[in-house]
Amino acid sequence: MLPVRVTVTLGSRTVPIEEVADARIAGPMRNAAQDVARRLAAIRCPVHRKTATDVHVHFDQRGAADLRYESCCAKLGEQISRMLG
Repeated sequence: MLPVRVTVTLGSRTVPIEEVADARIAGPMRNAAQDVARRLAAIRCPVHRKTATDVHVHFDQRGAADLRYESCCAKLGEQISRMLG
């Protein structure tokens, strides 16, 4: 599975998921990040056969997720957009 960094905005601070003590908050966010990692691991660049790297999921105060990643080229980004919608 791809490594995914997860951060959360709590109040006015952005913290890594490892610093969130409340399992009711951290658990679902970890699960969502693992789901993203599984999906991204299955998507390969049609040109270079590489996957996304430096994957980061950030959850804002409302729980909305923002996905960021590095790709080898624009074709991988297009493939990810198509597959994840």
